[in-house]
Amino acid sequence: MTPAQLKFLKECETNAYFSDHSKVLIALSGGQDSMTLFNWLYDLKENLQIELGIAHINHGQRKVSNFEEEKLRELAKDKEVSIYVDKFTGGFTEKKAREFRYHFFEKIMIENGYTAIVTAHHKGDVVETVLMREITGRPLRSLQGIAERQPFASGELIRPLLSFDKSELDAPYFFEDQTNQGTAYFRNRVRNQLIPELTKENPRFSEAMMDLTDEIKQAMCVISDKISELDILGKKITTKQFLSQSEALQHFILQAYFAQFPEVKISKKKFSELLHIINRSQQYHEPFNKDFDFIKTDVQFYIEKKQVNLEKELIILTENPRDESFMEIYLPEKGEIEIRKRQPGDKILINGHHKKLRKFFIDNHIPLEKRENSLIFVEKRLYAIVGVVCSDLSKAAKNGKIKRILWVKPSIREEIHHA
Repeated sequence: MTPAQLKFLKECETNAYFSDHSKVLIALSGGQDSMTLFNWLYDLKENLQIELGIAHINHGQRKVSNFEEEKLRELAKDKEVSIYVDKFTGGFTEKKAREFRYHFFEKIMIENGYTAIVTAHHKGDVVETVLMREITGRPLRSLQGIAERQPFASGELIRPLLSFDKSELDAPYFFEDQTNQGTAYFRNRVRNQLIPELTKENPRFSEAMMDLTDEIKQAMCVISDKISELDILGKKITTKQFLSQSEALQHFILQAYFAQFPEVKISKKKFSELLHIINRSQQYHEPFNKDFDFIKTDVQFYIEKKQVNLEKELIILTENPRDESFMEIYLPEKGEIEIRKRQPGDKILINGHHKKLRKFFIDNHIPLEKRENSLIFVEKRLYAIVGVVCSDLSKAAKNGKIKRILWVKPSIREEIHHA
């Protein structure tokens, strides 16, 4: 085992990246970064107790794209690893290609029972991403770098190489994408022009950027803790409580509120307008975009989705349906099961820490509609949020000799109300 592999194994074990995952999908482009990640995971699959699968997108932007796809298919066959391939279609942009990739990853995970997707983002990607976000005027919370892990599809998206420098990635065989050396795309200009020039001014520029992201993370933790103490975030915010905070804290409370709506994009100008509207005494009701309205009453303000009302029911099975759309929940053999909606003060045990559901939802950017999914308790202890996550209690019950297992999923009946 090489020193780099040993470091990688230690990172995986220390952070328990795969403790809850037996089927792991790797996003494999064929470049040195992803090929290194594949090699390390393949060599350590017995240590990590995982089964690997490969997801590859043929973007079709270079003459060698089909050749590279064929070579990756041969690699998968030689290693006896499942491979899933799709071809990008439509007009190419970085944004469209990324959306295409992640939609494909989600589809493959759900259809084939993978509970983790891993990507090969490393320290250099963090520096590039933060610099790009700063250049385009993104808010402070977006300058925290790249998340190490986050909920995705039927499980998690994990980036296990964020503590690694590019120089540590040692795949001997990979495909060199010559377009990465050009300046046609924004990221390439940042990587090949801006960062080298800034490094001339400060040879430790990349380290300084990583230190900055760490400080921003700490600052955002302090801000988030303060907002959590106020218990102000929800579907609606009480205007009086909001206006009793300092202007600086109002700014971050409103940012945190909008973070609950990942599908809602807001410009700095619009954000400032809304802050001004909230501080006025008049009520307000205007379309925010084609899907949402912003509403301010005499006591509250909130974002509301237009027209569609969703009514959720719960399907519960005690025998394995062999259907990956169902969530598998492990419960102790004894104890009364209670299924209900969330209530103020509810907490969940995640990664050894008790968290209020409100903070868990905010920290993990859980969409608002999923926050109303049913909760499953045994003797007043929370084992699962249906369709979202199982608590540490369920994971511990999985290892018990005697246990109960439920297979559940929300069933949504949709009613469209026309204006």
